[in-house]
Amino acid sequence: MRLSNTGRYLIAIVLVAWIGVLALLIGMRTTTGAETRFDTAGALEQAVGTVDAQGLNIVGLSPQDLYGDEWVAAAVVCPYATTQGITENFEADATELELGSGGVPEDTNYLLLRSADGGQAFDRIARADIDLCSVPLGGYFDSRVMLPLGKTTEGGWVLLN
Repeated sequence: MRLSNTGRYLIAIVLVAWIGVLALLIGMRTTTGAETRFDTAGALEQAVGTVDAQGLNIVGLSPQDLYGDEWVAAAVVCPYATTQGITENFEADATELELGSGGVPEDTNYLLLRSADGGQAFDRIARADIDLCSVPLGGYFDSRVMLPLGKTTEGGWVLLN
């Protein structure tokens, strides 16, 4: 059996398209890191934005409700934490955060999420929007726990104690 020229062209086009799709998927997978590159990244900021739009000044939000049931623990990584410090304090691989010698920048904090199977994800949050470092938490906490957040006079949100 021999294909016509049109049949060969169609098969060639399908093969090239398939190779292109595979290359795109592989390229996306290799650039996907832990820092704010997971399905529910930014969920805390979105929820606070919704609450803010409703005119509320205090809210309690559960990381597990926002990010998903697979995340069983959470921790807050504050400014000046270095890659080595994050590794020692949270047993987490922070190399993907690409921190300079000064560690986490002063205007940034991270919500570190951990799954039961040891997976991790860092959600980068600007401290001007939500300052999770206003109250020291010191280590992991159950992600089902409500984080009490309050609106500041400057318009940002802070973790309340």
